Amino acid sequence: MKPQTNTSNLCDEVAVQLSAYLDDELTQQQAQRIGLHLKQCASCNALYAELKAQRTDLKHALLETPETTELLQLEQEPGARGLAFIGWGLFIFAALLLAALFSWQFIASLLTASGLVFWIQLATALLYIGLFVLFLSVLRQRLIARKTDKYKKVKL
Repeated sequence: MKPQTNTSNLCDEVAVQLSAYLDDELTQQQAQRIGLHLKQCASCNALYAELKAQRTDLKHALLETPETTELLQLEQEPGARGLAFIGWGLFIFAALLLAALFSWQFIASLLTASGLVFWIQLATALLYIGLFVLFLSVLRQRLIARKTDKYKKVKL
């Protein structure tokens, strides 16, 4: 690497490496070169001070916004929780009712069919019933996990 004779080129190179300099990611030789340049160049030193201030501000910035706090309070209101419970209850009841009606129609068509078609329909019926039972088991596990989640109250 040949030495830089133009100050503007050196300032451009230092500006690119300032973030790595702040994070101590440079080799000792590179860090010393940038440190010497910062002592001599006021504009690069001002840029370094600005980056350092931004880094400090970011470390002290709060991750929680007022909207998040308000949203959590709204979700915990008794009225909202009651409506959510009623909504989920109606949804699950309707899904189970539709599944029962579909199953009834399917089983009725199985009982009236004959021959090879009967075995295909029976296998298809068992496939759908198996998928529905798997869905119910996953839904049950998710509901249990939701109640016992130890990280539920963790705010990100």
